[in-house]
Amino acid sequence: MEKLQNKLINLSWYPWIIFLSVTTGTFMVNVDSSILNVALPILEEYFLVGPEVLQWVISSYLLMITGILPAMGKLSDLVGRKKMFMIGTAVFVSGSLLSAISQSIVQLIIFRIYQGIGAAILQGNVMSIIANAFPAGNRGKALGMIGSVVAAGTIAGPAIGGFLIDFLGWRSIFWINFPIGLLGFIGAYLFLPKDSKEEISRNKERNLDYLGAVLFFIAMVSLLLFVSNGHIWGWHSPISWGIVILSIISGILFYLWEIKLDQPLIDLTFFRISTFAVGSITSYFSYVLIMFPSVLLPMFLYNVLQLTPIQIGAIMTFQAVAMMITAPISGFLSDRIGNLWPALFGMTIITISLFLMGNYTENSTVFYIIATISFFGIGMALFQSPVNVAIIESVPVNKAGITGGIIATIRNFGRVSGVAFAILFFQMSSIPTVFLIGSVIALFNLLLLVTRLKVTKREKKESY
Repeated sequence: MEKLQNKLINLSWYPWIIFLSVTTGTFMVNVDSSILNVALPILEEYFLVGPEVLQWVISSYLLMITGILPAMGKLSDLVGRKKMFMIGTAVFVSGSLLSAISQSIVQLIIFRIYQGIGAAILQGNVMSIIANAFPAGNRGKALGMIGSVVAAGTIAGPAIGGFLIDFLGWRSIFWINFPIGLLGFIGAYLFLPKDSKEEISRNKERNLDYLGAVLFFIAMVSLLLFVSNGHIWGWHSPISWGIVILSIISGILFYLWEIKLDQPLIDLTFFRISTFAVGSITSYFSYVLIMFPSVLLPMFLYNVLQLTPIQIGAIMTFQAVAMMITAPISGFLSDRIGNLWPALFGMTIITISLFLMGNYTENSTVFYIIATISFFGIGMALFQSPVNVAIIESVPVNKAGITGGIIATIRNFGRVSGVAFAILFFQMSSIPTVFLIGSVIALFNLLLLVTRLKVTKREKKESY
């Protein structure tokens, strides 16, 4: 194995072999996050349970991923990224196999939680592995293409799921992870560089913050429970207030504990770095916004324009296809002209496209809707790639694991809260109005980026 790696390591395209090896896991995780949606009616009938129970098959998976991602990123710095990636793949695949043989809804939920642990390990490692494989100045394209892989997995999930369920039954949507996971495991074993003993030895001096990990898990999971279930429980119900109070108390305790430590779970001093702070905030809101069309547009197309599910599915793919095509271009631009200008341009497009969506009416043409959703996808791809690069490169290289975990946490938290906000705003107004609210949020993001641009210009002047 080492002889093979020694032969490949000097090849200019060796980093792309690493990219293909680890993004297999990214593709698999994102397929699994969307493939289950088409199975929910089948699972409801098979297990004889209602939607209020069935939602935990999805929610438990997402909650586990988001709650432990920073700890998994930190652990990869301590144990080694190659080792952790292979462990994550093994856990995810074994969780999939256990889910496939579940005999009750309780078993399925438990195995989905276990599967979420593997998914968190994978998501907490992929970005840092790729960032380390490519030299500074050449990471943009690779990190940008992660967005393409995410989009491809999300697109493929429902299509693969529908095909498998029709011909092989619902259990097959979990069996499919075995060959994909096996391919990723073999690729990681053969092509990922051996973890540096010197780096691991240095990192092992920094113990994992177990109390911080527990407090973060409680704070994040309770907040997500409130955001995703508040409309069911009632936003002012006792259980909602209890969950919010628990989240706030845990969050405060987490902060007070972390600032005492020399080696915290999340280095809060990162947020003193303007690039990291602005990148994290704007990235969160971008993932909130990406869910607005995903959640609400199908309802508009079905109820207002009275399109068929097949037509709706075809229209919705234009956003993801636009992201897949644009993401590598965005990464290329960030490598050539820096990260800030592509991000500014992308957020400008997002703001305009959401404003255009806010003008949807019953007379809107399919062409107009396809154009706006594609425009939105282009903006997202232009924004997300350079911002991820900027966040990664704003912190020390030996903190890449925890930084990748933070980025993945932001992505998951943004998506979950984006669904909740979309539904909340829809309950108070019309779908086009929600898109207009989204354009205001995007404008706020744009102003943050403009502020960062002014800071950058001032810093350059002061350096002369």
